Amino acid sequence: MRVPFVDLSLRFATYRQAFHAALDSILDHGQCILGPEVEQFETAIANFCSSRHAIAVANGTDALVLSLKASGIEAGDEVITTPMSYLASTSSIVLAGATPVFADVGGDLNLDPDAVEAAITPRTKAILLVHLAGNPAQVDRLADLARRYRLSLLEDCAQAVGATYEGQTVGTFGDFGAVSLHPLKNLGTLGDAGVILTNHDGMAGWLRVARNHGHSSRDQCEFWSINSRLDSLHAAFLIEMLSDLPNFLVERRKQAARYQEGLAGWVGFPSVAATAKPTFNMFMILVERREDLQRHLYHHGIETRIHYPLLIPNMKAAAGIRRPNSLKKAESYSSSILSLPMGIHLSNEQIDFTIEQIVEYCNKANPKAESFRMAHS
Repeated sequence: MRVPFVDLSLRFATYRQAFHAALDSILDHGQCILGPEVEQFETAIANFCSSRHAIAVANGTDALVLSLKASGIEAGDEVITTPMSYLASTSSIVLAGATPVFADVGGDLNLDPDAVEAAITPRTKAILLVHLAGNPAQVDRLADLARRYRLSLLEDCAQAVGATYEGQTVGTFGDFGAVSLHPLKNLGTLGDAGVILTNHDGMAGWLRVARNHGHSSRDQCEFWSINSRLDSLHAAFLIEMLSDLPNFLVERRKQAARYQEGLAGWVGFPSVAATAKPTFNMFMILVERREDLQRHLYHHGIETRIHYPLLIPNMKAAAGIRRPNSLKKAESYSSSILSLPMGIHLSNEQIDFTIEQIVEYCNKANPKAESFRMAHS
């Protein structure tokens, strides 16, 4: 049985007719950039996320960079962030001119609030948290830290659009929520796109100018800025898919529950807060001898991924960034994370086959499975 990790062609096939109709509409009105579809999408996703404003941009990294600039982050400032994420959470801080400061993670694979507080210095100006794989971070505690120390709080929701914590949509706890709409995200277009969520009226207006070179009118520029405008075509595609996102997330949560039930006691899982509803943009397990298991699954037709094999501080680009004395938990988890296939392209039979192959490998690796069952499950 073949179990592909992802199959975007199958997902997009559902929208083929609607996407072609959207293209015809844009060809008719001719507004290819920041057209009416962009405004419609901004309204729709703001309502979906219960945010006062949504500002569409070209990609998720721009969403982070512009959010940092809107927070007043500049050279000499420190921003505390996670060492275990896709690199954009760190590169955006550097691109905004500031200095990343890494704090360790907890059992949810997100920033540990205690480690964050220990990393605060007089130069700290913001906390940039990541809801890794769509699993909400302890955003209530991190928001409390930001209030007490008078810091900006930015949420990287690249993998978490639609996730909630204590009934509130992530991306609305902090000053800004940055969302990626890359094709591999749960809400993803046929290219790059992003959106910034904020409840700040003034900053929303600033961001709309900042995404468009700093133009306040066709001929006037208020300040130098980047070009991060969203195309009308991507916005039209996203409008179609956003309407299906609630049901899409329900199905992913069902698949996650199936994995969790079938693999309980054999592998570990990132912890999930009792009040959190993840989106499972990826479904991660924690295992020993990860590469051996990955090879076993590959030989049985099951594709897996590692998110992410290198901690960001260990990348060549981070050579000039001061590394904290200890990232013990992040180092441990980064060597044991394996992402399993998930999505509408999979049947229950394929998921059950994947479960069976993992259990079979565990039994062969150690019949008692004592060393394979993770202590931090």
